[in-house]
Amino acid sequence: MRSRRTHAAAWAVYIVAAVLHMIALVTNTGALALATKALLAPALIVAVLSALSLTQRMAKRLTFALALAFLADIAPGFTPWAHGATSVLFLLALIVYAATLAPYWLRELDGLHLLLAIPYGGVVIGLFLACAGGAGSLLPLLVVYALVLAAVAFLSAGVNPLTWIGGTLLLLSSSVLGMSWFLPGAWIPESDLWVMGSYIAGNALLVLGLLRTVPARRWAPQPSSGASLVIIEG
Repeated sequence: MRSRRTHAAAWAVYIVAAVLHMIALVTNTGALALATKALLAPALIVAVLSALSLTQRMAKRLTFALALAFLADIAPGFTPWAHGATSVLFLLALIVYAATLAPYWLRELDGLHLLLAIPYGGVVIGLFLACAGGAGSLLPLLVVYALVLAAVAFLSAGVNPLTWIGGTLLLLSSSVLGMSWFLPGAWIPESDLWVMGSYIAGNALLVLGLLRTVPARRWAPQPSSGASLVIIEG
């Protein structure tokens, strides 16, 4: 049961780090904010690898996506071109998320899932039109980012309720962040809290929802593969 305890501990670390990070943003404690932000993705990686074997495709893809998210989280503290680095790294993480979600979306495909493309597409198109003027040389990146973000939100809606909410929150997080970066004159009250609160909850729910699609866990009892001898007495 060691894997199960590790899994629970990883989620506990994530929750504590998330709460402390939000407190750090409210109190404007920069060092604490950086330290707690750096703990978020690694805690989710441990949660994934304690539940699934790394030989499973789901574990590989989630670990890769979260490793990219971790680099995106810490990039602002190590590079002067934080906007570009963070955008590229998180764009790559979103692409991996989309590749992970797509097979489950196709398996559960129905008319409702297709209709969900309309509101998500509308949000992303509106966001792009609003922010394009302030993107400058990052405009091509903004186009690709908007398309991939819409794909993740759309695909996440077709898996289960947890991924649906998670993908929507990631869309909200990136929308607020994009407006604060690229929309001239935009002022969003407490934008850091909105961005990080929705990002933290979105990532967690997306991972939880994807883990739910895999019934086997490391701590689940494995069926015996050995043959058994049954003697029937007359």
